[in-house]
Amino acid sequence: MTCSIFTLPSGKRESSMSTDSSISSCLRLEIEAGLRGTSEPTMPGSRAEDKEWAYTKSVPTVVLYDEKGLRLYDKITAEAPEYYLFNDELNLLKTHGAEIVRFMMNQDNHGQKNHEMPLEFDMQPGARWKPGRWGDAKVGKWNEGVNGEIKSNAGMRVDCDIVELGAGALRKTAHLLRALSFAVDKDTAKSQLPPITYYALDLSYPELDRVLSEMQEAIGHELEGKVACLGLHGDYDAGLQFIREGKLSHLRQNLGHTSSAEAAITSSSAAPRDIPTPIDQPQASPTVSPVSVQLVTPRDVPSPLLALEEEFKHRQSDTNNSSPDSSDEIWKVYPYYTHARDAIRQTTPASDTNSPDRPLHFAFLGSSLGNFDRTSAPTFLKSLPIRPGDTLLLGLDGRPSPGAEGKRKLEVAYNDPHGHTKRFEEHGWEVIRDEMGIKADVEFVGRYNEQLGRHEAYFKSKDQEIISFAGQSQTVKLEKGELLHVEWSYKYSLTEALSLFIEADLRVINLWKAPRSEYRLWLLERPYVRFITAPSNRIFNSSLTTLSTNMNVSGGQLEKVNGIPKWDEWLALWKLWDHITLDMIPEELLHQKPIDLRHICLFYLGHIPTFLDIHLTRMTKGKHTWPEHFKDIFERGIDPDVDDPTNCHSHSEVPVSKENWPTLSEILDFRDRVRKRLFAIYTDYASGKTPLCRHDGRVLFMVFEHEAMHAETILYMLAQSPLTKSPSVVKDPVWDILVNQWAANKSENKVLEITGGEITLGHDDVEEDDKEYPTVQDWENHEFGWDNESPKAIQQVKPFRIDSLPVTNNEYRKYLQAEGIWDKLTNETAPASWINTSTSSSPEWQIRTFYGSVSFEVGGNWPLMASKIEIDGYAKWKGGRLPTEAELRKLWESEQGPRVMGAVNNVGVKNWHPIPPTNTTVDNAGSVVHGHNGGVWEWTDSTFYGYEGFVSSQLYPGYSSDFFDGKHYVVLGGSYATIPQIAGRKSFRNWYQANYRYSFIGGRVAYTI
Repeated sequence: MTCSIFTLPSGKRESSMSTDSSISSCLRLEIEAGLRGTSEPTMPGSRAEDKEWAYTKSVPTVVLYDEKGLRLYDKITAEAPEYYLFNDELNLLKTHGAEIVRFMMNQDNHGQKNHEMPLEFDMQPGARWKPGRWGDAKVGKWNEGVNGEIKSNAGMRVDCDIVELGAGALRKTAHLLRALSFAVDKDTAKSQLPPITYYALDLSYPELDRVLSEMQEAIGHELEGKVACLGLHGDYDAGLQFIREGKLSHLRQNLGHTSSAEAAITSSSAAPRDIPTPIDQPQASPTVSPVSVQLVTPRDVPSPLLALEEEFKHRQSDTNNSSPDSSDEIWKVYPYYTHARDAIRQTTPASDTNSPDRPLHFAFLGSSLGNFDRTSAPTFLKSLPIRPGDTLLLGLDGRPSPGAEGKRKLEVAYNDPHGHTKRFEEHGWEVIRDEMGIKADVEFVGRYNEQLGRHEAYFKSKDQEIISFAGQSQTVKLEKGELLHVEWSYKYSLTEALSLFIEADLRVINLWKAPRSEYRLWLLERPYVRFITAPSNRIFNSSLTTLSTNMNVSGGQLEKVNGIPKWDEWLALWKLWDHITLDMIPEELLHQKPIDLRHICLFYLGHIPTFLDIHLTRMTKGKHTWPEHFKDIFERGIDPDVDDPTNCHSHSEVPVSKENWPTLSEILDFRDRVRKRLFAIYTDYASGKTPLCRHDGRVLFMVFEHEAMHAETILYMLAQSPLTKSPSVVKDPVWDILVNQWAANKSENKVLEITGGEITLGHDDVEEDDKEYPTVQDWENHEFGWDNESPKAIQQVKPFRIDSLPVTNNEYRKYLQAEGIWDKLTNETAPASWINTSTSSSPEWQIRTFYGSVSFEVGGNWPLMASKIEIDGYAKWKGGRLPTEAELRKLWESEQGPRVMGAVNNVGVKNWHPIPPTNTTVDNAGSVVHGHNGGVWEWTDSTFYGYEGFVSSQLYPGYSSDFFDGKHYVVLGGSYATIPQIAGRKSFRNWYQANYRYSFIGGRVAYTI
């Protein structure tokens, strides 16, 4: 194995390739700017003690990382055990490297599990990099050499690229590379090119050369034929731009041909990666060199719009009608959603070593993100060109435990008693003195700022000096004892980290925490559906769906209104809906009923656009979209009486025979015409062509939430069918790893005492008043709801006790066993969320998921999803009852109670399965982390009726009142499949019949005092 290094075209700053003192003129300008300082001092905090740390001058952190500086830093990591960040991260990679690779490569539990890499390696955490040799006692033990014990041919084919941002010493990364090599099977290793290519991106050419050579000597024989290693010499800007331009594949294809590879670096013929389009943003200002752009929502599906946009601009959109003639290929999106699915699904080796679209996995280790301030950090993470199937492995240090002990741990870590850190930091001043001709000396000082959650490093001047700048008359005075800011290292509590990822548009796949510190490795990906990001009504060029266009449309009056769905919320909802209906429903399931009490699946594909079109037609006083007869088939679904299915509310009459149903193609064409119609309406609102009245706002709110609720409906239907395909747009869960992590962090149920008092239910939202608001004025912040949410009702609640956690599958199983029901359980008497997987007379009950059934060992601590009757039976057996609607709301507003929404909550398809519930805690930042129920709705014992003063909706008269029959009960909250817009609205009420078994509903036990 040879490790070539390629210098990238310049990014923001020229890189050094020679001696420590050859610093670019660009860097000199940064030094001068920092020494000139600011007119007013910066005080790092608001406390009196922070005044002592005020400063006006600073130095660029890059002066620390020349060749000598990197070697000094290497001594810290090898000889200063107090610097726990390095050792903890190394141990996490060594211990969990194989697990990380399984998640990265999307290897599910049905694949081979015997590629565990050995835990021991010839690099103790505190030891210097020691190159191993063929046949050495420890190194050879884990290869096919003379001491070989474990063979490496048990893996699977995994073609991908790994890019490490700021490679450094590579001692830690070696463990990840070895884990990757064990994932490659023996036959693949014989192919012409290694299936995996690792790129070390770093600013220092000499250090890249040194560490790659040492790694090659130590483990090159293990990586041979499996992992190719290359150096990329440049800064973050240059590296990320190189990736965006699609040049990694060119470089990889020319391995072994240096001249060709070098030509590939500067070639302009590479196809750019299908990644986000940058928009202008303020420059981030960390001590490292991030890109200076923030990216809009990633373009993760190919769009047919690009070639047709110009044609479409000249067409007239009709908000009142959409006929076949106005629906061209630009709106046919079905084939394009498979791109994201196929990019992620890696259990079958579909990727190719030479493919430019194969997965790319970033590694950003060492808590380097801590050098970015809290504003710049999400901007940088959002700028990474991560597509579906790609991941980011992020090392991030957490806030220590509050108090003197935690503060001491941090301060010793950043100023070890042996002086390694001091020598490293003060070397940076030597670089500045040599460059600027300064005589004054400094000493390194630092502190942990507990209030702001960061370690702060400074130079403290020992002398007074007048500093002049070459070729300039201006001078600055450096006072004796003056502080110069060097760098900050931010620490993230759990909630701060989760909030960071939400802002950066990242989804947590999994995390690994060090046992004796708050250091964590996070594996992240871009979420396929983005309900978690702040929405806007700007309609820009993005191929999130093919309904985005390049028309010059900004928000206009849409930007002023908070109560209607934003345009990118529609795009997210359509991505979710289309993935469920077109990827998860196979053709043979379209004309089947997974649940007898609902229509065939195909009905819902037609119902959603038909319902939308009917209400757009009424709103615009226009014509129905062709074919008009769809409104007769698809207008309204069914929710019959469970005990007597012949007793059902008014609903559409649907075809009886399969041949009389519209075809899937006809329905999808209709759907796209209706979506185009909605786009034209939004465009007219944005341009001001059509005034946005409150009535129209209510219509848009209603049709949006209607579609979202049906997305969840069809999901719980699909959960009952063995034909349903797994969701394929996020990484699969690796159950055997997750179950161990869940067990280690299991919350124990507590009985909470809730004081009595008033609780406000619902809100005031009078539909009749809409006519008083013909323009957007005066209703910008109005909160819409469904008719049963209004008017506001104030109820008195008596003191009560309630379980902190919902009923779990394990608890319900124990109840059945105690009551002698377990051995008699049948498909009709078991919860519908369970399934008997046995083919013999002895049942074997497991828990349904979209990834196949799982054992109680995996899902036993998930919340039980069952009917009200089933959960009520458990509650009575335990000596309690189900809470009322008012009591459950009171719990969710109590200080110690859980919440429906939050950074840790399992809503908005963050996961496609429940997770174990948690109690309320306080994190190391002092923030209350409210518990959650694992991702289920919750039953109440309150019969579903309107509040006093209820008035039926004029837009949808039977929405609520059809179910005021005494058989339906109020359900509150939201499940893992509920969009945040619904789960987060406190007034929202759902309802189901007590014996309805299929929804994602759980419950908890309350006790009367």
